[in-house]
Amino acid sequence: MKLPKKIIDANVILRFFLADDEEKFLKTKEFFRKLEFGEDEALLTEIVFAEVIWVLHKVYNIPREEICSKYLKLLNYSGIKTVFDKEIFTESLNLYSSHTIDIQDIFLAVLAKFKDSSIISFDKTDFKKLKANFTEP
Repeated sequence: MKLPKKIIDANVILRFFLADDEEKFLKTKEFFRKLEFGEDEALLTEIVFAEVIWVLHKVYNIPREEICSKYLKLLNYSGIKTVFDKEIFTESLNLYSSHTIDIQDIFLAVLAKFKDSSIISFDKTDFKKLKANFTEP
């Protein structure tokens, strides 16, 4: 897959989700409208995906379910592209809404499952809860 020339930064998604700065919100609203209908394309990286979730939850105290609802909608925009299959992001959000585990560990667990891989980690607790394949180094 050829990656888009545009890469979305976390602050753009945050302004869109939070609508806390009217001028920036209106710009992001138009940008995401184009992405929604495939009139433009932009890459959503895993690090930005996780950063947005962390900021919304830890800084703005937005409930996990609300974060997931907004993000799931955004992931369905035809102009939003990802390096990994969007299904990995979707499954990560579904698990995030029902666990207290950080999105980074959830994403790794889902990725490992999709790629039939093993996570190298000392964190046994969270990966056991997620039923992920893992091993110590």
